[in-house]
Amino acid sequence: MQVEHLDEEHIEKILSELEDYQISHGSLLKIPRTLADCESVVAVARPIGVSIVPTIFPRHLFYHALDIQTLFNELYIKLSEDESFIQSIIQRLGEADGFAAKLWSIWEHVREEGEVQRLRCGIFRSDYMIHHDGSNSRGKEVTAEDYMLQCLMGSELKQVEFNTYSCAGATHANVVANMHRYLAGKGIHKALHLPTNNAIRSIVEALQCAHREYGLPADPNRETAILMTVQPNNVNICDERPIEYALSECEPPITLYRVEFGNEIMRTCSLAPNRELLFRPDAESKAIEISIVYQRAGYEPHEYDQQGIDARYMLERSRAIKCPTILSHLAGLKKVQQELASPGVLERLVPPEAVSVLRQTFVPQYPFDTSQEGIRAREIASDKHKAENHVLKPSLEGGGNNIYDQDIPDFLRAIPEEQWSRFVLMEKIHPPLTHGILISPIDTHKGPVICELGVLGTGLWRRNEQGGEKVRIIGNTTAGWTFKTKPEDVQEMSVVKGYGCFDCPSLL
Repeated sequence: MQVEHLDEEHIEKILSELEDYQISHGSLLKIPRTLADCESVVAVARPIGVSIVPTIFPRHLFYHALDIQTLFNELYIKLSEDESFIQSIIQRLGEADGFAAKLWSIWEHVREEGEVQRLRCGIFRSDYMIHHDGSNSRGKEVTAEDYMLQCLMGSELKQVEFNTYSCAGATHANVVANMHRYLAGKGIHKALHLPTNNAIRSIVEALQCAHREYGLPADPNRETAILMTVQPNNVNICDERPIEYALSECEPPITLYRVEFGNEIMRTCSLAPNRELLFRPDAESKAIEISIVYQRAGYEPHEYDQQGIDARYMLERSRAIKCPTILSHLAGLKKVQQELASPGVLERLVPPEAVSVLRQTFVPQYPFDTSQEGIRAREIASDKHKAENHVLKPSLEGGGNNIYDQDIPDFLRAIPEEQWSRFVLMEKIHPPLTHGILISPIDTHKGPVICELGVLGTGLWRRNEQGGEKVRIIGNTTAGWTFKTKPEDVQEMSVVKGYGCFDCPSLL
């Protein structure tokens, strides 16, 4: 039965089962509250936005994205250790991007003092949409047959962005994939060819491997543990906590502590004489040596007041393995993604056979500088008609930061021109439309939708001493996937912020 032909009674039956599964498996967002809000309720949460039935997606493009993830992992691992390349980008951004400048300043202080930990851990996510060159799919709904035909003829996988820091969504995506496989297995909906998702297990295995590589504590009387930096009043605990719980079930168990970025780090952490990172849950506790700093906070500019700067500096100069380091954080800048498309850049970083495969996923992007491409970008961005097919992207994470189409000229005119260089102008990806049914706390949508596939990857590597290869890669894996869907008239995709919904591809 095709999605567009489901009647309301059948949808209600699916919805009832789906809600029970979400509540039972923690597919939820926590609603921050105080005790005064409701004295009789211990916790308040709501189901996260999801698809009611899986959305169709071409099998060959899904598996192609999984196949090339290790190539992207290798690219960003090597890029993270190419300090001169990252520095050249930071210098060109200048004072326009104060956030990047703060991060670079922290790294300069760490570099001057000298690193004591050359192992690095990375958890990455490469996001894609299908791009269809034909104009016949734009602005109108297509049948499942038309959608697949367009995906087979003239459609390509195009990269939206590559994420190196606080890559969220793995747990939600894993749970939603399992949910739809369960519903299909009981015949509650008729979706076929639903892929398995091992995202939680893969991330846990990466952290477990890095924890093992860290080795024994400097003081045999200490225990080791992982520290996860988190934001205060965190609504997304159901994406983070399952990783913590799964680590506790490893053999031997690995303890993970959640610490709020900034003030709480400065209050509970300190450095030993050899820069081991020591953590005390409270003043009376024995010091615990931290093996890995797993960053799930520290990606927003407002987090970097003086305490945020001091906290990040302490973490970076410590002996703990960083996931990621500041250099790897900076490698995820949108400006870096734009520079990678320049001739000769990929050739320096990955084997020749990987260059064309990766470049095929790139979308034209332009800087705002004095180069020929920069002048072209300014001409496009200043004209509402020319800007129609573009998106303006700052180097910020979390969704809701981009400027689209005809809004671009007015936005740029409203800010000083010297700040333009912190943005990248990217041509829009035009995915063919298909039919979907989505439910979120805001609304239920039944109609044309657009999908985004995220492929997760993990890496463990060592930055070598001067001379020879800069990097020795210890681990490089594809680590599961995320799949998000949004109504066609919604620009952003962030599920936590209410734009899109977690989904599962029905591979055709």
